Amino acid sequence: MRMGATFALVLILAGPLAAEPPDAARLYASGQYLAAADAADDARASADTFAFAAHALLAACLIGGAPEQTEDLLERAERRAREAIALDSGAVEARLQLALVYGISGRRASVAEAIARNYAPRGRRLIEQALALSPEHARAHALLGAWHLEVLRRGGSAGALAYGARFAEGVAAFERALELAPDDPMIPLHYSIALLELDARVNSARAAELLALNVALAPRDAFERRGQRIGADLALILAEQGPRAAAMQAGRLSP
Repeated sequence: MRMGATFALVLILAGPLAAEPPDAARLYASGQYLAAADAADDARASADTFAFAAHALLAACLIGGAPEQTEDLLERAERRAREAIALDSGAVEARLQLALVYGISGRRASVAEAIARNYAPRGRRLIEQALALSPEHARAHALLGAWHLEVLRRGGSAGALAYGARFAEGVAAFERALELAPDDPMIPLHYSIALLELDARVNSARAAELLALNVALAPRDAFERRGQRIGADLALILAEQGPRAAAMQAGRLSP
């Protein structure tokens, strides 16, 4: 049982940030994630620029960087997120990026290390802090939903007991995220992946609805266009090959 409470593709929930430096935003939108992080680092130091740098570094870690760079990218992202919080104790985005660092780190860790480092409770605490600061933050609700479903998937009843993960709470958090951001294509994509990985047979109908929604919405950047290609492929597999094949494909999407 791995208790890292990792978030797999949860990074795709993090859409464009509003206050990033313009050059960094342009590079990120085109899929140049490391260059975007460097541009943010070169900009005036602020909680917003540091949070954006962490955001871009995590994107590079998941889809834009070489495997041997992963550890360095995670460490750099963690530093930037912490620097953002140090500059602004109310930094919401930085907390979400730091929660993602813990999620990815938990996936990479051994069981003993993940438990010893408390990745699951640390991640949940950051998400809940973000929600306390910004109760209608759609991505924070989606992250909380992902946290519950991922802990249940990896830990089962033991995870539920140890960490307080609940299926109903995970679904409710995802549904709230959909209400708050009905035009965000990444929330239904990750929601569908989480449901398929947890129990594809039981959740296949809802997953199919969510994948159809993902494909129908307009992407905002290269990351979201990639997410929609994933959604379209997954929807086709679910329709033609069934829940088991879709669950296997969803599992392959994890870092």
